[in-house]
Amino acid sequence: MAVTATWVALIVAGASWEVACQRSGGRWASLADLVDRLWIHLPGRILLVLIWAFIGWHVFARYTLPA
Repeated sequence: MAVTATWVALIVAGASWEVACQRSGGRWASLADLVDRLWIHLPGRILLVLIWAFIGWHVFARYTLPA
């Protein structure tokens, strides 16, 4: 239950950050801007793929394996 609450909190935090960035008039970089900047360089691409794999693996392992 605590793990699910953590994932929900992370999703809410990310969505809140996006809303705050949209309302700031461009003063802060949104998550999409940060991903765009990381995607330009090879180390950034590797980092994004590793983050994607980490999240995907943990969500897959948490919600598809029998208890």
